[in-house]
Amino acid sequence: MVFTMQYFESLRQLSARIGQDRNLVQAGGGNTSIKIGDTLWVKASGKWLIHALEEEMFLPVPMSTSLRCIDEGHDCTEEFRTPSGQSLRPSVETTMHAVLPHSVVIHVHSVNTIAWAVRTDAMEMLRERLSGLRWEFIPYIHPGFPLARRIRELLSRRPDVLVLGNHGLVVAGEDCESAEMLLRDVERRLDIPPASAPAPDPHALRELAAGTGWAPAANSEVHSLGTNPLWAKIAAQGTMYPDHCVYLGPGAAVAEAGESIAQAVERYRARFHFEPVALLAAGRGVLVSERISQAAQELLICVKRVAERIDRAAHLVRYLDDRQVAGLMNWDAEKYRLALAREQTVINS
Repeated sequence: MVFTMQYFESLRQLSARIGQDRNLVQAGGGNTSIKIGDTLWVKASGKWLIHALEEEMFLPVPMSTSLRCIDEGHDCTEEFRTPSGQSLRPSVETTMHAVLPHSVVIHVHSVNTIAWAVRTDAMEMLRERLSGLRWEFIPYIHPGFPLARRIRELLSRRPDVLVLGNHGLVVAGEDCESAEMLLRDVERRLDIPPASAPAPDPHALRELAAGTGWAPAANSEVHSLGTNPLWAKIAAQGTMYPDHCVYLGPGAAVAEAGESIAQAVERYRARFHFEPVALLAAGRGVLVSERISQAAQELLICVKRVAERIDRAAHLVRYLDDRQVAGLMNWDAEKYRLALAREQTVINS
């Protein structure tokens, strides 16, 4: 039992470290797991990894249960109890964690990885950077059991690293230390120095937002999404990865020069049939709705960090199509995560 608890504590420590890095994890995104005997201890859906040392968030899921879900063609949505008895759903990626044979699996929404994984030439660009590793690139496939099923088809190649097109990164190892070392190595190989952007115009933002229920974004970093025309275009064209649309809606709303918030919102509604919570004010910065959640604010930072790493390769970006976006936004598992996200109030630094 002591040996088992040692492994479990290592997972909690690893998860908290990863959760503190917004370049790897945002809001309730990302998940980790460890296999101990016939049990998969996996992060609960919607929980924030940054709180791994403060909250109970790992659920004991029998390996036989999660593998059966793949065979039967559905996600693992049954609730399981934490050691203290709290009932929660396991991560939407539980079947992915189960199908990989490694003891420890880490799945993150790395901004460096996503900046490569949304490109139409991703395979070509990744080949040299990941040379020497056992890795696979998987073009976008719906998360959950469809992704797990595709990974199972690749297991004969024994990959330790999976770059998920328009999604993120998975690394795996035989213990927490080796898995984290591999994660850091991949991050180093895929690192993209961010470009710069003009400063925002706070006065113009306040003037535009006056009396509307909108306000300048509290995080100064995200304003460059509005001041850099190329990044605004990247964000507004469509959905680059699942959490992009789940938390913020498909694409981004943009208020062009001389346009009111009401006009910009109406144009966005007409295109996406969705109510925006963030608005890129061209040349001025970013406004957020009074309805915006903490999780959505985290994802706004993520979109900015991805866009600044794509920069002049914007013409190569592959976006999710309407069917793929609808599949995410109407997915019960994501609605469950969104409900939990409304309860989160702490922003990681």
